[in-house]
Amino acid sequence: MNKAKRIGLNGLLAAALIAAVSGCGNANDANGTNNAPAASDNGGGNAGGSNEAANAPAAADDNPYKDHLDISLSWWGIGVGFQQHDGLVQKIEKDFNVTLKPVDIGWDNYKEKNQVWSAAGQLPDIITNSIVNDNPATYNQWVSQGLVRALPEDLSKYPNLDKVAKAPDVKGVYRDGKLYAIPRMTYPNTDMWAVDRAVFVRKDWMDKLGLKDPRSFEEFDAMMKAFAEKDPDGNGKKDTTGIVMNTLGYFKGVFMPTFPQFDNSSWVKEDGKWMPFYASKQMDQVMVQARQLYADGALDPDFAVEKAGEANQKFYQGKAGALAFASNSVSGSSGVKAEWEKNNPGKNFFDNVKILHLWPAADGTVYRHTTQSFWSETMFNAEVDDAKFDRILSIYDWLLSPEAKEMFDYGIEGTDYTKDASGAITITRPKEGDAFVDLKKEYPSMDIVSQLAAWRNASSLEDSPANRSALGDAVVEFIQNELKWQMDNAKPIPTAFDIFSMSTPAKDKLSTINFDEDFTRIVLGKDDPVDMLHDAQKGYDGKGLQAAIAEVTAEMAKLGQ
Repeated sequence: MNKAKRIGLNGLLAAALIAAVSGCGNANDANGTNNAPAASDNGGGNAGGSNEAANAPAAADDNPYKDHLDISLSWWGIGVGFQQHDGLVQKIEKDFNVTLKPVDIGWDNYKEKNQVWSAAGQLPDIITNSIVNDNPATYNQWVSQGLVRALPEDLSKYPNLDKVAKAPDVKGVYRDGKLYAIPRMTYPNTDMWAVDRAVFVRKDWMDKLGLKDPRSFEEFDAMMKAFAEKDPDGNGKKDTTGIVMNTLGYFKGVFMPTFPQFDNSSWVKEDGKWMPFYASKQMDQVMVQARQLYADGALDPDFAVEKAGEANQKFYQGKAGALAFASNSVSGSSGVKAEWEKNNPGKNFFDNVKILHLWPAADGTVYRHTTQSFWSETMFNAEVDDAKFDRILSIYDWLLSPEAKEMFDYGIEGTDYTKDASGAITITRPKEGDAFVDLKKEYPSMDIVSQLAAWRNASSLEDSPANRSALGDAVVEFIQNELKWQMDNAKPIPTAFDIFSMSTPAKDKLSTINFDEDFTRIVLGKDDPVDMLHDAQKGYDGKGLQAAIAEVTAEMAKLGQ
């Protein structure tokens, strides 16, 4: 791409940024993955060291993949996942006649790396990012500077991609009528997010203490306080706590009855104005309740310093009565059920633990979690030529196909399973104990390849032979029952999805506000929590909050909302 298109970027800035990021490690990590991708190779040549003769299928005039191509792609931890060049990667490379060049990024620095590479003209062909919603101003800059390539307006050649492009909550991703990113869908619809929030509770402790399901926040606080003070484990020591959390995001679900939009961090309309949840007057009561839980000893006293997942151990080890997490976190060899049973030998998880369903909100409605159907996105280097772009889109269309899903569920046909003429599948891979060997062990790239185009959350919720084989009947039925309960008894949080991807000058700057930090500070504080909240909100005004409210309200009015 012509450097003149990179508005506001220069060689000195690029060099400085590269030095800053590269200073954290070598250009190539221990497993040989290149952490600083070379510029896009559009010629399909062998500059990247690929062996075309070994990889290319038999030539044929009607073969759309007859020319071998090298394709660089970034993903979190792809260096480790692709290190063994397992059968899954080999199959994709053979079927599409490509060599996949992994470019490593980390969860803690991927946005910064992408910015460095964009400044230096070193973006990989396939770019993993999450700026569409997280940093819409950066997304706009990348589009205006010509850093990323728009998808074809006619996607009929790629029908599975076309479905994603036409999803209702993807319309906010378009810029000037063009789509510059493929949103990575989490679920096919927003209803399935209902299982992404849950409060697991020790029902055996409830029985011992004579506690019933709470029907108000006050009763919930009393239950958590009893777990901390009334020796539910019967060891004669005051060594238990009330509720712990996997992360703060899951704990927010506790306050769904008080202020639903706090749970999913969305905007709400009050007094004729649209505002982010943290500017709402409904936050006053949330802060009062959160402080009360902490002051009463009902909330894990270490919540502010624990890393993600660290507090779970307290629940597994019988030191906490409740855990804020996700319903489907029961699954897997390192899931809630497995970890709890490992720490409580001889006890059945489902006999001792249940999901605590929350009480109705002030309007009488029981709400369930929902949010956008996607998080993060795939973008494409503007320097990718037409031939390579077609190949990439063909791969992504296949990744979203039923055939690919079957592979992600069962492995490679003929190696891991067989299928008869009726379509019935027989799993043939080895077993470990009563369960089949985890496909992620057999194919270290599985977690990456299966999620390049879409997250696999929906598959984990299915009542399918694959899940029953991998997870067991009890886990599958537990998740199914919870999803059914949510659909039958709760309503999704009223959510203004249009605002998530909306970009206005002032709204784009609100990404500098970190309310989670202020929330934690207020919970731990000694001053009146409402006064502390209002002081924080005044500080947000200095970051353009009121201007953002005015701009978004005006944009929503154009949409009739």
